[in-house]
Amino acid sequence: MKLWKNGTFYTMNKPGETAACVLTDHGKIIAFDEQAQTIAHEQKAESVDLQSGIVFPGFVDSHLHLLWYGQALDRLNLSGYKTKKACLMAIAERSANLKDGEWLFVEGYDDNNLSDGDQLLTREDLDPISDTHPILVRRIDYHTVSVNTPFINKIGLTRHQIFAGGGMIDLDSAGFPTGILRDEASMLAIERFPTESTAELERLLKIAVQDLWKKGLTGAHSEDLHYFNGLEGTVQAFRHVLCEQFPFRAHLLVHHKELNAYLNTPESLKMASDFVELGAMKIFYDGTVGSHTAFMTQHYEGEPNNYGLQFHSDKEFEELVRQARAAKLPVAVHMIGDRAFQNVIRVLKKYPPLLGQKDRMIHTPWLRPTMLDEAHGMPLVFDIQPQFMSSDMPWALNVLGPDYPPLAFAWKTIQDSGFTIAGGSDAPIELPNPMLGIHAAVTRTCRADLNGKRYFPKEALNVFEAIALYTSGSADACKHSDSRGTISIGNVADFTVLDQDPFQIDTADLRDIKVRKTIVNERIVFEQ
Repeated sequence: MKLWKNGTFYTMNKPGETAACVLTDHGKIIAFDEQAQTIAHEQKAESVDLQSGIVFPGFVDSHLHLLWYGQALDRLNLSGYKTKKACLMAIAERSANLKDGEWLFVEGYDDNNLSDGDQLLTREDLDPISDTHPILVRRIDYHTVSVNTPFINKIGLTRHQIFAGGGMIDLDSAGFPTGILRDEASMLAIERFPTESTAELERLLKIAVQDLWKKGLTGAHSEDLHYFNGLEGTVQAFRHVLCEQFPFRAHLLVHHKELNAYLNTPESLKMASDFVELGAMKIFYDGTVGSHTAFMTQHYEGEPNNYGLQFHSDKEFEELVRQARAAKLPVAVHMIGDRAFQNVIRVLKKYPPLLGQKDRMIHTPWLRPTMLDEAHGMPLVFDIQPQFMSSDMPWALNVLGPDYPPLAFAWKTIQDSGFTIAGGSDAPIELPNPMLGIHAAVTRTCRADLNGKRYFPKEALNVFEAIALYTSGSADACKHSDSRGTISIGNVADFTVLDQDPFQIDTADLRDIKVRKTIVNERIVFEQ
C-alpha cells in the first residue's frame, strides 16, 4: 500500500478536477485525499513524496510498433540528419565496419526534410558505398525502402519487373530497377533479413520499453505480430518480458496475415493478462502521402495518372472484414487517403462489429465533409497521430496539390461528430513523446516553424482534449474505460508525473515539459 502525496493529481474525469493525494494497493487506486490519508495512517502505508509534481493517469500511445522502435533505437537511424550528403556519409561509415557477408539495415531516411534535395535514395546513390554488402535504407514512413545493386541481385529483381498486389518496384527509363521498392514490394527486401530469435525480440522490447518509460508512457497499442517470428513466438516474447517486475501494458493488434495463426493459437496465449492482450485485426488499405501511395479521390500534383495505391481490391477487402467478423474481432484499418476512408466506411457499414466492439480508424488525416456524415453513428474510434500534422505541413499540401481534401487532420471535427479520438505517434515514424503530440494537437504548428503559421487552426484541440488523447482516449480504444485512462477508484495505479502544469503555461511551451516519474502498476519505473 502506498500513499502518493505532495502532487497535483488531474483525474481527467472532467476539466479542472484534481486530488491532492492518492492511495494505492495491489496495483489499484483505492482512495483520495482525506480518506486516503486516514487509511494510510491506519495501515501504515508507505509514503511517496512527489515533490509538487503534476500527475496524470499513465500516458498510453494508441498506435506504435514496439519492436520496430527497439530496432530503430538499436540501428543507424537517419531521422535527425539534415542533408542527403550527411545521410550517405553516415551509411558509408557504418558500412566500412561491416564484416564479410554482413548486410546493413538503415532506418529513418526522410527525404522531405533534407536541405539538399527531396529525392529517395536509389542504387546509384548506394552502390558507391558498397558493391559487395547488401544495403537497405528504410524511409521514415516504413512504406518505402531503397536498396543497392548487391541487394537487387540477392532478391532477384529483373528488368521490367512488375509487382502485383499493393506495392510498386520503381523502374528507370530503360526498365531496370532503381532500387526503390514501395509499400508491399518493400517486403521483397525486408523479408530477406534473418528472422530474429526470441532472445533478440526480448532484447529489442526491453530497449523500447525502457525508452518509453523515460517519455512518461505506461503502455502502448502496438502492431508487431507479423514482421518477426510469427504471432505465437512474438506474443510469447511479449509475455515473457512484460510482467510485474518489468511492467508495461501492451495491447497488440493482429495483422490480417496472422489471422489463421491467431485462430489456431492456444487459448492460454490469447488470454489477456495485466500487461499483454490481443486486440483488433489490422489491415493496411493504402500507403502514405510521402510515398505518393495514399489512395486519394484526386490525383497527386504533377502526376495525372497517380491516385495512390489500393492494397486490396474491393472484393478482397470485403472478404478480410468478413473473416474478422467470423473470428469475432473488430478491425483496425490503416488509411491515409480520403478515397480509402470512403471505401472502408462502405464495407464496415455492411459488416458491423459485435455489440460493444469498435472498429479502429488509423490515421485518417485527409477527409472531405460528407465522409464523416456517412460514418455518423458507426461504432468507430479514430487513432490519430498529431505529430504527423507537424511533420507533414506544408510539404504534403504541395504533394497533393490545390484539390487536397479540406478536412485536414480534422481532429476537432471528428470529435465533435461524436467519435472517440485516441493519440499515438506511430513510432518509430515519429518520436513517441506524448508532449510533442499534445503540443501539435493544440498549436497546429509545423515542426519546421514551431512559432509560425497555424495550419487549419479550427481543428485545434484544447489542452484537456489533447491530454485525453493519451489517457481516456487510449483507454476507450482498447475497451478499458472502466479501469484505465482516469484517476478513479478501482482503476490501475499507472501515473505520469510532469515537472510543469500544462494547464498553467503558454501552449507554445507544452513540448518542453519533462517527465519526472513514470509509475506502472504502483511501481516507479523511471524517475528523473
